[in-house]
Order: sequence, then C-alpha cells, then structure tokens
Amino acid sequence: MPNNQCIRWARRYRSFVQPTEFPPLSMSDISFQQLQKQLRQLLNSLPIEDADARLTSITLELPGQSFPVMPDTESSCFYWARPQEQRCLLGLGEVTRLEQKGGDRFHHLQQQFDQLQHHWRYVGEHHPEDPLAFFCYAFDPDEEATGWWCGVPNSCVIVPQLLLDYSCGHCFITFTADAASLYRESFIDQCMQAFGELMNAAPADSRAGKPAERIGVFPEDHRWIARVEQAVADIRQGDLNKVVLSRRIRIEGESDFHAPQLIARLMRRYPSCTLFAARVDGVMLVAATPERLVSLHQGELKCDAMAGTVAADEVPDDRMVQYEHLPVVHTIERILEPLCEQLEIPGQPQLLKLHGLQHIWTPIHARVKSDITLLKLVAALHPTPAVSGAPDHVARQWLMQNDDHQRGWYCGGFGWMSSEGEGHAS
Repeated sequence: MPNNQCIRWARRYRSFVQPTEFPPLSMSDISFQQLQKQLRQLLNSLPIEDADARLTSITLELPGQSFPVMPDTESSCFYWARPQEQRCLLGLGEVTRLEQKGGDRFHHLQQQFDQLQHHWRYVGEHHPEDPLAFFCYAFDPDEEATGWWCGVPNSCVIVPQLLLDYSCGHCFITFTADAASLYRESFIDQCMQAFGELMNAAPADSRAGKPAERIGVFPEDHRWIARVEQAVADIRQGDLNKVVLSRRIRIEGESDFHAPQLIARLMRRYPSCTLFAARVDGVMLVAATPERLVSLHQGELKCDAMAGTVAADEVPDDRMVQYEHLPVVHTIERILEPLCEQLEIPGQPQLLKLHGLQHIWTPIHARVKSDITLLKLVAALHPTPAVSGAPDHVARQWLMQNDDHQRGWYCGGFGWMSSEGEGHAS
C-alpha cells in the first residue's frame, strides 16, 4: 500500500481512502485536464483489496465556489437548498436507484441501502456524515403511478453520478461510479462532462414574470365545494377530527416553465424555506416548504410541527391553535417518544413569518436512540396530520374513499441522506 494513503474502516466494513498529495481544487487555477489527471491518479492509487467494491465515491474540495446554480438539464437532477443557512446540495445523473412501494417501503429501502454500504468505497475528502444519496416518496405507499406521475417510482433512493455539497463557502464535489464503469476511460469523460454542465450553468432570472393563466382545475369547483362540505359534515359527526383536501390546478405561461427559473424565484421570495427540485424519469417536482419533516445529525433530531396559517397582518385565534395545530404536535410527540432518549417540545407555539403569510409553528428537538436512522423516522412520521388529517387511520380512509385524484409525490417527501443513515427530509 502506498505510504501516502491512509485507510480506515468504518462500521459495516466501509472503506475510506484519504489522499494527502492533492491540493484543493478551484476552477480559477486548475484546468479540466488537471482535474482529469487527479481523478486518474486517485483511481490508480486504489488499494487492491478493495477491487471488488460495487460503488466507489471520489470526493474533492472545491474552494472559492459561489452558491450552486441548478442547471437546465434533461437528465436526472436533484437540488436541495436552505438559502438563509447558505446550504445547498446538487446532484446530477444516476449511478444506483433503489425502488420500493407498500406499507414497509422505507424499511425495505433502508435494508437495501445498508446492503449497499458493505461494498461502497469512499476516496478522498469524504466524511461519514456527508450527503451521498437523495430520496423521494409518494404520499400514498400503495399508489400506482398513472396520469401525471406515470412511470415515476412510488419511493426511491438515488445515488447521483455527481454531487456538489456547498456549506457557507465550503464546497466539495463527489463523483460516484459502479464497478462496471469505474476503470473505463469513459468514466472520467462522463465525470468531466457532468462537471462542465454544472460549471457552465448560468444564474436564472429571479425576477417575477407575467402571471400564468389558470386553464383547468380538478376536481371542478362544484365537486370541490361538495367535497369540502362532506368533510365538514363528517368532522361534525365526531370520528374525524381533521382531514387535508387537495386538488390539481393546471396553468399555462407565455413560455416554457424551467425549473432553474422557478427555483431562483422561490429562493428570492422564500429564502428561509427549504427549496428543492427533483427530475426523475422526465417528471419534475419543484417546491418551497417552511416545514421540515425531520432532520438527523449525529443523533440530534429536529422536527417542525406546523399547522394553522393566517395572513401576514392577522393573529391566529385560540381555536386554530387548539383544533388545527395542537393535534399535529400531540401526534408527533406520541410517535417520537419511543424512538428518542430525550424529547424537547415547547409549551407554546411560535409564529413563523413568510412572504404574505404566517404559520403556527412548534420546533421539536430530540436525542434519538442509537439504532434510529432518518428513514426509520420518516416511516414513523409520514404522513403527519398537517398533510393527511387526524386520527391518521380515519383521515387516510376518508381520503381513499373521497379524494379521487392522484397526489403522487405531492404531499409526499424529498430529502437526502448520508452513509450513516442521517440527513434531512421535507
């Protein structure tokens, strides 16, 4: 083994290779040819005993980079950002995809991801808590993807070919390949092509354009009103405390919609929110949400109980807090108690102020038990009463019987996770 390398083994027998001879990269003082050379040197320096690794991730530092811009691409693409915290992740391409559906989908995805770790090698500046994969999931675990969501997996974990990790001015880039393509000359070419696409992405126009025109809605207004009236009547009967309805609106603009432009405009309007975009199998989901379903870092959990919304100049009344917000807090508390060693929930909610509106918000903090992963928490928490209703089983049954449009990933979730099974879900 070359003496300029240090190999250490983490739990689950994962290998890490830390080079010491390569300085950090910056496109201001390094050419694509030099980057190609360093990638090739790293590949040639891999220890023989790890030659059977199914996946290899190579991480290099890129100092001096600005906040990443989402490229306009037809390939699989993943973008996650919290602008106010100067945090952003950007993934391009796919190396591995894990798919599941059904009531145990998150459990099976966790099993598959754990199995993948046995044969996953990390080279360079990687740390166990660093992001490595993105995941998306539908609202309904048993929903068949049809219509707008045709062909899109119900739930999936995707390892991108390229992942850019930006945090407060510090930037790292990770290239990942499977064993079949790692030592092919085309692997480095593909890395450089993806990197060039990323570096050449131009900032999108964040200025507001002309309003889009509403050209269709489903269900139609009269059916929608009847559904709301039915929900109110069923709540008054007592079995159902809350149910969250939704409908699809179709709009048309004067030009094509582009995800980078949507993200740029959302970032300008909602800098304190989590912004994300996911393009998978030709379908693009773009969103800005103030609500964090759950995040997990070094055993520390954060969760947002958020329900009840008023205009920016209004004050929520006690009934909204009691009947809309507190059921969400109590449900999350009941779910998290058996999963945590410590659980901290404020006695009074706060107001989270956004552009034009305010949400009633209770921030929750906890210390989880040692065997708890992010996907286990997602499985336990989703769906919260904020997107489904309460009691959960009654609300879901009501939606199955009365909500006749497919939600797909809407009211589902998107997030990222590390090799340690920690990360963030919204």
